Amino acid sequence: MVLATRWSDPERDVLQARRIAVSLLDSSDLRCVWTGRPLSALTLDIDHMFPWAAWPCSDLWNLLPTDRNLNQRLNRNRLPSAAALSRAEVRIIGWWQQAYLDNIETGLPERFLTEARASLPTFSSSKPSDVFPVVTLRRIRLRHDQQVPEWDGGS
Repeated sequence: MVLATRWSDPERDVLQARRIAVSLLDSSDLRCVWTGRPLSALTLDIDHMFPWAAWPCSDLWNLLPTDRNLNQRLNRNRLPSAAALSRAEVRIIGWWQQAYLDNIETGLPERFLTEARASLPTFSSSKPSDVFPVVTLRRIRLRHDQQVPEWDGGS
């Protein structure tokens, strides 16, 4: 009974996304979702699209490969602007497809959709292509409700 009343802090876990990204470094042209620049083992970082400080969520859809310098210095604890998110749309959806949705035997496609349905309340579809529009709505809510500062760099 005591365990049921214990507060459970969310965990900041990017390990699975990092493992997938590292495996893709060898087999594909992995690029930063924000800049489009090629990534290497030295420049790869995993970014929480929506900053952990504002919304502690390590769901697969929120974890993106990015340039380490950009992630740790420029967009740290800031929300991507509407323009930055729009510019990155094709790369973000491409990452989701390549990293999670094409890995049918791993169970990642179902996990991706389950997490999206749980953390993005207006997402009820079974189509991964419908996640991005809901993400843009979530960005607006975070900006409006929490006044999370934005960044627009990286293009």
